[in-house]
Order: sequence, then structure tokens, then C-alpha cells
Amino acid sequence: MSTARSIPRAGSLASALLLIAICSAILPPGYGAYIGAYLALVASIVALAIYGWSERTVVRHPTSLAILVAIALVAVTLPFVYRGSQDLLAPVLVLPMLATIAMGLLVRPARWVPGVPTFALVCCTASAIALIGGAYQHFGLGIYRPGLGNNPIHYGSLAVMAGGLALVGVATGTSSWRYLFLLGPVFGLAAAVISDSRGPMLGALAMGGVGIVTLFVWLRHDRWFQVAAAAGVVLAVTIVIYLVGSGNARIAGILHSGLDIFRFSGGTDDIRAALYASAVEMLRTSPVVGVGLGQIMVTAETLFPQQVAGTGLENLHADWANFGAMAGGLGLLAWLLLLAAPLLLLLDARIRSDRPTLLGAILLTTGQFTLGISNATFGILPQTTIYAVGLGYFLARARRIALEATETSPLS
Repeated sequence: MSTARSIPRAGSLASALLLIAICSAILPPGYGAYIGAYLALVASIVALAIYGWSERTVVRHPTSLAILVAIALVAVTLPFVYRGSQDLLAPVLVLPMLATIAMGLLVRPARWVPGVPTFALVCCTASAIALIGGAYQHFGLGIYRPGLGNNPIHYGSLAVMAGGLALVGVATGTSSWRYLFLLGPVFGLAAAVISDSRGPMLGALAMGGVGIVTLFVWLRHDRWFQVAAAAGVVLAVTIVIYLVGSGNARIAGILHSGLDIFRFSGGTDDIRAALYASAVEMLRTSPVVGVGLGQIMVTAETLFPQQVAGTGLENLHADWANFGAMAGGLGLLAWLLLLAAPLLLLLDARIRSDRPTLLGAILLTTGQFTLGISNATFGILPQTTIYAVGLGYFLARARRIALEATETSPLS
């Protein structure tokens, strides 16, 4: 009797942990995203503690291995670069990625795994909440670059990632209502424009563009999709034009100003140019193991004191720069492995045939890569956690598909 009761209780707990991690990591905007990230990590720790041993086979999945190897590559540089306690934080920056593996553990014991429409609804709702909050701060309170208590760039990045991932809802089912998920990238782009953050704007365009093109390949003969996609593009353009007219000027020169962050032009972007030039110099002087996390800002301030010294910056403002500077070539390899982790889901032909997972993997890699070119995402807790949990959801879905295929196989 007690054993029979424990099974549904365990299944309910696993399902609850999955839902808690997804909702808390994706839904809260602005400063609340930090609280949500901690809740998601707590749920992940509980999952690892309870199911880590019994479901240990998930560690052998290529996506899990990529994450573990990335953490190990950063950690192995520590003996060569150690100068103080801050250097020890380098592998800690990517430890939240273990949440992906934790979510994969929950699939077999879970009685219920959230479906794609549920996941997409959470993502679309998150981008809408971010947009509404940011619009209130900008138009109602007169805040030029709102962030809902967070850094405007980070606020915009979270809205863009959540909104872009909402597109997976279009790739499932047959209901015409699913095309409402096309609003996700529109909400994310609008929030990025309101925050006047160029990196998130480009991230929104990249995720939205890649998502629409992929969906077009699948749904080009669907009249409802044609109408909905056209309406979404028109709405996005209308919102951008309106917001530019209301004082968000940087989007008008986004391509030109985007180039300025990689060169010295005498403007405000010289700070970023100095940070990126410092990263290149650190890679040149220590190409294998880098200089260590504790030394990256010291080196940048020494090389470019006029631009960097006294700014209070804590990182080099880009994923590639941070990984390369703190851990050299091994760090860059770790970064590439983390970006490739979603695509490794697609090594299984059964998973490639599942459109939501295929699209989700492409969107995750596209978004994290684009957002990380000109801003740090790995190491910023909410950005790392939303990526880890988003990837964790699709790892869980991939494992559920594999398990169901095994159970229905004539040889099983």
C-alpha cells in the first residue's frame, strides 16, 4: 500500500519541480528575474538530490555531456591562472547550466510534462508582462531606459529570449489560435526598443527572423499562417516606428552604431571597444588558459585607463570576450559547447522529426549567440538560467519522446 502511494506522490513532485522551474525562470521580468532564477535553481537542486542517482543515464546524453565538459574546461584552467579567490568563480558562472540536466532527470518519474502550448504560453506571457511593465515605466513614469529594476540591457535580453521561444507554440497542433504565439517575438522586440538596447534588438530580429523562416518552410501553404505572419511583421514595424518617434533613437542607426562598439570612434561606445580590444590582447598573451576571471578587468583598466578605469564594470560585456579572457582557447571551446548544446538534441532522428524541439533548439542557439555577442549572458544569473531552463524543457521533451518510442517498440 505504501509503495503504491509513493509512486504517484513522486510523480507529482517531479511534475511540480518541472513546472516551478519553467515558470519561475521565464515569467518574472526585470529585477524579479533574479528571484525567479533562484527558485528555478532550488527546484533543480531538489531534482538532482532526489532523482540524480536513479536517473543518472541522462548524464550520458550529448547535451548533458556538452554542459559538463564546458564546466570542466573552465575549471581546468584554474591552477594556471589562480591569483585570488575571484578566479575560483569562473566555473561557478556556468554552474546554473546544470539546471538543464536536472530537468532531464524529471522526465521518467514525472506524471505530467508540460506540453508545448503550455511552454509557449508561459514564454509569450513573460514577454507581454515585460513589455507592459517597461511601457508603463517609459511612458507613465518618464524613465528613458526602463528595466523594471534591472539593467535595461538585461531586461530587454530576457524579454527577447522568452518572446522568441514562444514561437515553438506555432509548430504544434492544428488550431488557428496557435498563431497568436507569433506575438511573442513582437513583444520581445518592443521591450528591447523601449529599453533602447541594441544587442537585444538584434537578438529579437535574429530569433524572429530565423523562427519565421523555419515556420514558413513548414507552413507556407497554410493560409492562416500567411495572414498571421504578415500581420505580425506589420505590427512589429508599426510598433518600432512609433517607439522611434517617441524618443528611442538608437534603433534608427542600429547597424552603424553596432559597428562602433568594435572600434574607437571618439563616442560613448569606446568603452566597449576597449573591453573587446582587451579581450583580444589577453587571448594573444595567454591563448590556451587565459588570465583568470579575477584579472580580466585589471588588464582592461591597465591597457585602456581612460575608457575603462573608474567605470565600475565587472566583465567585458560579451560572452566571447569573457570566456576567452578568463580561460583562453579552452574557455572559447566551453562557450561554443554551451551554444551547441541545444543542437546536440537533434543528433537523434526521432527528435529532428519533432518540429517544436527542432525549432526550440535552433531558437535557443540563435538567441544566446546573438545576445552574447555584444553583452554578457553566461554569468548573468537570470540570462544563464532562462537559457538553461529553456534547454532543459526541450531535453525533457526529447527524453519523453525517446522513452515513448522505446515503450511502443515491438522489441521492447
